[in-house]
Amino acid sequence: MDKLQFKKGMLCSALPVVVFVASTQLASAAPITLINQDFETGDLTGWNTIGEVTAAGLTNVITSNDTNYEITPNGTTMAFLDSFGATVEQIESFLGLNSGALYNAQLGPTVNTGENMQLTNGSAISQSFMANAGDTIDMSWNYAARDYVPYTDPSFAILTAPDGTTFIDVLASTTGPGLETGSDGISGVFSFAQQLDQTGEYTLAFAVTNSGDTALNATLFIDNAAGSCNPSCNPPGSPENPLLPDEDDTPESFDFSFTVTEPSQPVFIDPIVAVGYDYVVNSGPNVASVILPDIGDGIFEVFGWDGTDYTVFLGEAFANIAFDFGLDGVSQFQVLGIETSELLDPTDPTAFVTGLTFTAAGDVDISQIPVTEDVDFTSVPAPASLSLMGLGLIGLMCSRRRFKGTC
Repeated sequence: MDKLQFKKGMLCSALPVVVFVASTQLASAAPITLINQDFETGDLTGWNTIGEVTAAGLTNVITSNDTNYEITPNGTTMAFLDSFGATVEQIESFLGLNSGALYNAQLGPTVNTGENMQLTNGSAISQSFMANAGDTIDMSWNYAARDYVPYTDPSFAILTAPDGTTFIDVLASTTGPGLETGSDGISGVFSFAQQLDQTGEYTLAFAVTNSGDTALNATLFIDNAAGSCNPSCNPPGSPENPLLPDEDDTPESFDFSFTVTEPSQPVFIDPIVAVGYDYVVNSGPNVASVILPDIGDGIFEVFGWDGTDYTVFLGEAFANIAFDFGLDGVSQFQVLGIETSELLDPTDPTAFVTGLTFTAAGDVDISQIPVTEDVDFTSVPAPASLSLMGLGLIGLMCSRRRFKGTC
């Protein structure tokens, strides 16, 4: 079987690996809107900063090998963090962290310690906000390294809960942990999203640092939603560039075949249109978690297979928040709750992008089968952008396609 080969770490990473609260424990989810979350005031109003942080429009990042990345915000402005201007000790104090907390966040069983991982300086941005248990927070980020391996130059997301518990996640670095960009690499645009399990005041922060030296600064861009890169910096399998199945001659489902090398990194796949989907692993490791897109009210029902039908209610899933199936994962499940009023455009290549993580590495063959429903279009308001031809094509939603790739 032919396979597309991608550099490790530049594929299939989207949402950071975080500890998510089981959806069944929370009654509702409301998205949090931060002050000036989109930075469209043209400045950093509402945010606290340390180091070199600016509100920026289109920005060029030139790396040590003269690669030029052109980073564009979602609207007109984004936050631009450059990794100089403050010592790492000052950043940790600014964020209320213990000394060495950011360095320690990099460490793990597969991460080697060394002088090139010692953090030197950088920048950070933060904002405190009130939330209820069950609310969600979601910000877009994009990391570009100007330095080369072995200098790691990591970037971080930091979330502090009302009870003082702090979660630190490495978003990206040149060598890992987080998304591994390699020398002079770029992560692409991804989302840091989390469902909150406490009521009270939270603080969300982002930071980018140098390691081993204070030269060739790393960069981190923050926005409320995905911007873009030129040249394109989102690899196949990312949210903005999902794996698309190819056409074949069987109409009952969408089929995808790919190889998983990083089980905990989401692989994003995209069929054309439906009001719900059955996901069936035909061969390969079980699905460990699913990340669903922000469609309609962003709330979906997830059902498990009882051996005959999808009758086991597993809980509610919320847009951009990983729904965890537990240690063993599942070989099949059903997602319902896509409102018929959405009338997803079947010509849109990113109509319902789904992220999947797996319980192990290996070759995966998975089917995504549309759940359809007859709709009286005279009583359902159609989106203004949906053409009459698009309505006619809804009947073609069950075309089966196949994609072969490596993740």
